[in-house]
Amino acid sequence: MQNSAEQLILNEVQPRLRDAIPQSVPHVGSDDAQELVQDGIVLALRLLTAAHRSGKKVTGGNIAFYTLKLLRAGRRSTGQRKRDVHHPMAQLTGACRVHSLDEPIGSEDGPDDPLTLGESLAASTEDPAQEALRRLDWAVLVAALDPTAREVLASLVRGEELTRLVPRLKRSRSALQTDQQRLARLIREHLGPDILSQVQETPRWRDNLTARKEQLASRAERYRA
Repeated sequence: MQNSAEQLILNEVQPRLRDAIPQSVPHVGSDDAQELVQDGIVLALRLLTAAHRSGKKVTGGNIAFYTLKLLRAGRRSTGQRKRDVHHPMAQLTGACRVHSLDEPIGSEDGPDDPLTLGESLAASTEDPAQEALRRLDWAVLVAALDPTAREVLASLVRGEELTRLVPRLKRSRSALQTDQQRLARLIREHLGPDILSQVQETPRWRDNLTARKEQLASRAERYRA
């Protein structure tokens, strides 16, 4: 029976699938006609096996018909998942839609280089790689500080007034001011003379994105007016 099943699939079912799939089965996402044929052959073999187990007699046309119905509904040889955004069944049932991050958004009469979906969803935080490098540099700096400089640094990080350190460190305000200036010199020596301006400026890759958003906002205000 195994040979007869293989002959039925290869000689009767496969040609029907190859002819019908490009015209009758919707392609979703990265679906390819040849891959759908392969998926259909697996589904057809499962249908044929189930029919033989139940003692039913089927023809190649029957198997091809029901295989095409399964493929059109989004069924694949790997299963059916209506809640998986990348699965064909989920998209065919309308449960979800997949958009490219390079897809332009906004009005059609916008600038020549429109705002994309990926740019609108971009995080406003610093590049994680640069942040990690800065943390490594910062750890080396903290390890090189004396206890007084560490206390001054911790107070500045917490946003406290240096006068709160007077009773704890038993140093005068002028001495703490000198410690703060010494800490600033150490930071510039370890992290570079422009470190203070670096930590305050926004990532440069966001300049064009910010300009586009402001341009679209300005255009929207003019339309409303």
